[in-house]
Amino acid sequence: MIAVEKALEHYGAPVYVRKQIVHNVHVVTSLEAKGVIFVEENDEVPEGALVVFSAHGVSPAVVASAADRGLRTIDATCPLVTKVHKEAVRFPRRTTTSCSLGMPVTRKWKAPTGKPLKAPPL
Repeated sequence: MIAVEKALEHYGAPVYVRKQIVHNVHVVTSLEAKGVIFVEENDEVPEGALVVFSAHGVSPAVVASAADRGLRTIDATCPLVTKVHKEAVRFPRRTTTSCSLGMPVTRKWKAPTGKPLKAPPL
């Protein structure tokens, strides 16, 4: 959220944010009133515009897509999420069995590698 507010201060409106930056309707509504536009995909952002990646992180393909479209980007991925993403990529390379809890259709499952994570069903 701070990244979005700083982007507004520095660059002015509009600031595009890919997905909701946080799961808080009051924060989202307040940011929209200041000129933030929430989008689902990079193709909804005008070429060359500024887009902030939400706290949940994005896949390498999303970063590449933004670069291909000349988007200016700010990565607001939560440091804890980044740590989990790195571990999600690292663990399968080892002999360790890992298990991810959550709904596999959500973007959180795809962010580390750009593909759904392989985990045993629970």
